[in-house]
Amino acid sequence: MNEINRRFYGLASFVSLTAGIGIYLFFRNTNMLLFEWMPKLLFFKDVYIPIKQSVFTSMLFFNLPDALWFLSGILFLRFIWFNRYKEQNVYIICFLLIGIVFEISQLSDNIPGTFDWLDLFFMCMTALLEGLLYKIFIQRRLKWKRK
Repeated sequence: MNEINRRFYGLASFVSLTAGIGIYLFFRNTNMLLFEWMPKLLFFKDVYIPIKQSVFTSMLFFNLPDALWFLSGILFLRFIWFNRYKEQNVYIICFLLIGIVFEISQLSDNIPGTFDWLDLFFMCMTALLEGLLYKIFIQRRLKWKRK
């Protein structure tokens, strides 16, 4: 059962990363800072799907990908350090702090990117939700099995 849970975390990390990339590829303009370093492929122009802007679509296409990438990182760290809880927590806390500091540092002109409170909110809510689900579904089951 432990190995199944661990594999689930690896797969969920990959799916989360792929979903975040998919949102960028299909619904975001590739003339962004993120894509500046990449060679412009004609493929990107073919898959872009323009969507009418609203508050909901703005959050969906601008904030959700960052949250999915953030989630992917957390899930990947859980996958790597699955049975080593102390190390897992240290790496996840460091990852959370680095992500938050990076987002806040975009307030400065020296760091590329645009600061967005909603990015920070989505990242924190994603981390909180993942942590709660981990405690409920994984940690409690592991403790129950040990008894």
